[in-house]
Amino acid sequence: MPAGAQERQQFGDNLFLENVPQSVLYDGREVAGHMRTQNSYSVRGWTHDGDALLFSYRGDLYRRSSVKGDYVKLLDLPGLSLSNAKPASVCGRNGYVFTSDRDGDEYSAVYLTDGRSFDADKVSPGRSRNVSVIVSDTGDQIAYASAEAGTGVWQLIVQPGCADRPPQVLARGNAPFYPDDFSPDGRYLLAEGPADDGFKLSEIDLETGEETVLVEADEDVKDSAYSADGRYVFFTSNAYSDFTDLMRYDRETGELIPVLSDVGFDIDGIAVSPDRSRMAVSYNRDGLSTILVIDMNRLELIAGPSERSPGVVSSMRFSPDGESLAMRVSQPEVPWRSGLYDYRTGAFEPWTGGFKPNQKMTSLVPDLTTYKTFDMDGDAPRRIPLLAYRPSTASPENPAPVVIFAHGGPESQSRPSFSRFYHYIVTQMGIAVLRPNIRGSDGYGKTFEQLDETTRRGDAIRDIGALLDWIEEQPDLDASRVVVAGGSYGGFVSLASLVEYSDRLKGGISRFGVSDFASFMENTEPYRVDNRRREYGDERDPEIAAFFQQISPMQNADRITVPVLFIQGGNDPRVPQQQSEDMIAAIRANGVRVSYVLATDEGHGFDKSENSRISTGAQIAFLREMLLD
Repeated sequence: MPAGAQERQQFGDNLFLENVPQSVLYDGREVAGHMRTQNSYSVRGWTHDGDALLFSYRGDLYRRSSVKGDYVKLLDLPGLSLSNAKPASVCGRNGYVFTSDRDGDEYSAVYLTDGRSFDADKVSPGRSRNVSVIVSDTGDQIAYASAEAGTGVWQLIVQPGCADRPPQVLARGNAPFYPDDFSPDGRYLLAEGPADDGFKLSEIDLETGEETVLVEADEDVKDSAYSADGRYVFFTSNAYSDFTDLMRYDRETGELIPVLSDVGFDIDGIAVSPDRSRMAVSYNRDGLSTILVIDMNRLELIAGPSERSPGVVSSMRFSPDGESLAMRVSQPEVPWRSGLYDYRTGAFEPWTGGFKPNQKMTSLVPDLTTYKTFDMDGDAPRRIPLLAYRPSTASPENPAPVVIFAHGGPESQSRPSFSRFYHYIVTQMGIAVLRPNIRGSDGYGKTFEQLDETTRRGDAIRDIGALLDWIEEQPDLDASRVVVAGGSYGGFVSLASLVEYSDRLKGGISRFGVSDFASFMENTEPYRVDNRRREYGDERDPEIAAFFQQISPMQNADRITVPVLFIQGGNDPRVPQQQSEDMIAAIRANGVRVSYVLATDEGHGFDKSENSRISTGAQIAFLREMLLD
């Protein structure tokens, strides 16, 4: 339960509010009803016969044979919420493999179902976190990475398509080893992950268990895939330039060549056609996706790059004939839609999602701009990318208040996809929304991404200070009315900015944010510790430990002098509940007002609709009080 509880209200069995007005119920429903969208079924690929698309929606799996066809529910599995479902051959039948967790704790188990019964067989070990599930071309082998609860020990597992057949554990250790692809003949498995001095891409012989390291690099090696004849291995990496490139490794000669390089943008996704003759590549250009398709045999361009971006793209899947791509797409003024993309013409046919018919449109497109920060990039001032959403009412005579949203990660990026939440804040409240991609963000090359690592973490907060300077220079923005907000790592950015700039801010919002790196490293789930040490630093090093103390919002809570809203899930395995509650107690001890939303049945983010509405409503109420009242 929350420390130092004040004015606590309880809603149902799992939701607790402190110092939060009753209006949050109304505010949350108002945002949920704003710019009404259609049910956004998310495309998952194709059915076994290739005659229909697969969609997931609210934990269930559906098929749809045409753009006007009905959604047909494929599985009836009471008590299980399906994620990442994929077609598989289950004991010789056309079945599915999927993962499912409970209440956001991220311990997602792997299940197999033959698609005919009302039950599914759990095949993953004990209580464990299971990710990167892949299926062989023949559908009768499944591979995944598994982390045992409470131990930090990872396993690489191959499971036959029948639950009664024993799994094969290929590797076990403290670092994750992610499966990427089975060879076309099913004999080998590609897997990638951290190595002693960097990262590695390995091939494992499934008959002998022998591992052969194909590539060792200083940076990530991922998205590996075999060619149709099995001779070549394609993968993406930023080890060979400042941006993520597409490489090809020759298994016979050991030759490594670049296929797509020196483009000046990061590759952020690939898809391989069922016959392994074609590869779709998505480039991240200032947050928008650009698609091209290559011939994997001739290494020639088949189509693209697209002259006009379809938007922000995810979940690319080739059609059975390789002539189109199923994908999810969002644009600044269009919510997520799933459909088919003709990569030769650049035309996108939406099958689901978007706005409801007759929805009145209010245009809101962010300015994709940059602002000057405190240090130099060569001979010129370094510039920070920024998405700026301005209300139409903003002017020098009527400057708009501002909320800054810092993204999580930090290896992440604010991208110009549609957000009902941001749209409501700007168009209905008249508040400008600024979404900076401060140093450490991905999408701008590894040099920029690494600018905040370990003892340079404070420089990312100075980027927020520079943004406050930029706001002062904008005649249509009111620098005297600014709130900073963020989730996860963005929550740390928000809290650290409150420490440094309370005299320039009206308040702050932390959604499951890190408040102290030392205790975070001690209490986050063990399977995450090695990964976070590579980003934040090793707390066992005295120099790093001292730096953690220096930048800790918890250790500097007395410098926060403006109100703060905290939002936290009780089952959060990444940023434990105590990170918020210790910070709440420290701020309240200084007589500063704190508001709190705790959902004990949520994890790292709120998924349940009522919890999400109240969380959203609490943020809206807080912004109204801090910036408009």
